[in-house]
Amino acid sequence: MNVIEKYTRSVNSSNLKDDEFHHGTDVLAAVALSSDVGSLFYRVKYANDATSYAALLGKWRDIVTKKAALRTWPSHISAAKVAEISLKHWLNDLCEPCGGRGVEAYRSGKQISDIACKVCGGSAKKGVVCDHRERDYIEDMVSELDGYAFHAAGVAMRKLRQQMDF
Repeated sequence: MNVIEKYTRSVNSSNLKDDEFHHGTDVLAAVALSSDVGSLFYRVKYANDATSYAALLGKWRDIVTKKAALRTWPSHISAAKVAEISLKHWLNDLCEPCGGRGVEAYRSGKQISDIACKVCGGSAKKGVVCDHRERDYIEDMVSELDGYAFHAAGVAMRKLRQQMDF
C-alpha cells in the first residue's frame, strides 16, 4: 500500500487509534512533517480539504512565479494563470469516461476490458484544457506538482521507515 492509499484511508477513518495494532496516525504525521506545501497537496487532493485550497493556491502561485522568472517565460504568459490552471488540473486529472482506469468499461459496467480508453489513450489522465500558447507551461507545472507530491511521499516514507523496529 503506497502513501496515498494509507493517507486516504487514515483521513477517511472514523477510528484513529494509535496502539500496537492500529497505525492510522503515523502516515498523517509523516505527511504533515514532509513539508508545508507537501502537506497542503495531500490535504487538498486526497483528503478533499477545500478549506486549505486558498493557502495551497497562494503558495503554488509563489512557486510558479519564481519558476517563471528563473526560466524567463515570455511576457504574454501569466504565471498566476498558469498556477491556477495547473493546480486545478492536477487536483482533478482523472479521465472521466474511463473513471481513471485507463481502459474501456463493458456496457454492463461490472467488468473492465483490455481495450485502452479512446479518450485518454490508456493514460487514465485527462488532457489539459487551456489556450494552446500556454499548454507547454501548464503541462510543465503539472509535472512539477507531480514531483512535489512524489517528493512529499518519499519524505513521509523515510519518516515512517525510521519509526519501524526490525
